Parts: sequence; C-alpha cells; structure tokens
Amino acid sequence: MKKFFPGVVSLVSVVLILSACTQTMQAVKHARLKTNVRMSDTIFLDPEVLAKNRNVYVRVTNTSQVQEISFQDELVKALASKGYQITSSPAVAGYIIQANVLYMDRKTADITEDATLAGGFGGAIAGYALGGDDTGKAVGGLIGATVGAVGGAVVGTMVHVDTYMGVVDVQIKERVEGGVTGVMTTEATQGTGTTMKTTRKIKSKFQTYRTRIVATATQTNMDRKEAATVLSGVLAAQIGGLF
Repeated sequence: MKKFFPGVVSLVSVVLILSACTQTMQAVKHARLKTNVRMSDTIFLDPEVLAKNRNVYVRVTNTSQVQEISFQDELVKALASKGYQITSSPAVAGYIIQANVLYMDRKTADITEDATLAGGFGGAIAGYALGGDDTGKAVGGLIGATVGAVGGAVVGTMVHVDTYMGVVDVQIKERVEGGVTGVMTTEATQGTGTTMKTTRKIKSKFQTYRTRIVATATQTNMDRKEAATVLSGVLAAQIGGLF
C-alpha cells in the first residue's frame, strides 16, 4: 500500500489554491468588457470629395465562421449616423465601400493580431505570434497545462476569460473628378520556377484604398455570439471613422 507523504499533499494543496486564486483574479480583472482595434494601413480620404458627394454604396461579404452576424447593418448604421446617404447604385456613389469579414472567433496561439496584420489586405490570417522563444513557450505550455489541469479540478469551467477576434479586409473607392490612370501588373506561375509577368493600362473613375482591420474583445465568460455582436460594432465604427 502506497503512502502519501505530507510534503506532496502540501504541494498539491498550494498549487490548487494558487491556481484558483489566479483564475479568480483574472476573472475579476476582465469582468468589464475591453476592446482593441488596429489597422494594417492608414487611409486618408480627400475632404473635398467628402464634402461634394455624400452618397455611399456599401457591400459586405462574410467568409468567416460566424454567418449570423449583421455586419453590413452595423456599417450602414455607423455611416448614416454621420450624415451619409446610403445608396443601392454604385453609379451615383461618391464612395464605394467593400468589406469582407474574414474571421470572427476566438483568438488563438496561431491566429493573433500581429500575425494577421502582418499579411495586410488580402494576406493570410493564420500564423504564429511574432517574436519570442519557442523553448520558453514550450516550457510555459507544460507548466500551464499542469497547473491548469490541477486548478481545473477546483474551478472547473465556471470562470474563464475569453478573447475573441474579428478580422475585416476593407476596400474603399473614392470618386475622383477626371478619373485616375494606372498600370495593373500580374505575375502568374507557369510551372516549377517559371513565372509570367503581364501589365495593362487601366483607367477608373475611382481612387482605390485598401486596409485590414483587426479588433479584439476580452471579457469574463463571454460567448461567441455576444463577442461577434460587440466586434461587429467596433469594426463598423472603425470603418465609419474614416469618413
């Protein structure tokens, strides 16, 4: 029959208490909702154009895991609150806003603000957090797993701090008097080690701006639906703030 040494029992007790206290402190710290938002590139719209034509065409697509959010409604509401007229015709719009919701879910070790913003508009949204030492992460992960497993026996899933992240790619077209001209360059892969580069001249009535916006929401015991609602409002307000 195995005996439990007093020292081992005491150690387990200390770990349990410390883990429970740590989780409780974190829960209290994040009881109030905290949001943060960042952009990959700053956009400056022409004030003269803003003053001349306040008709805005909005089109939002959603390729994220959360399809039940109404991001377009939130964006339209944000623009309308600033006095812009929402039009269903791009032909009469002074601005065309196109946005795609790429991600709306928990922040993970692989999907972070830094990694997502590093790709910029159209870039990948997955990637490890920038910087740091993998060895330290591994050691920290082992310690966290041990303490978490023991602490979970006491605290369980009753209290947890959740961080959700929303990622949106935004393209804004600004109608310019006289239009703009430019060159479009395309590089197409033609087998191993071979690429074909082509260019063509283009002319448009609009100047185009692009950026990626990433927002996070952190709070104790927050579910995905609640987080999606919060993040939609934050992201829409950020886009509306450009006008």
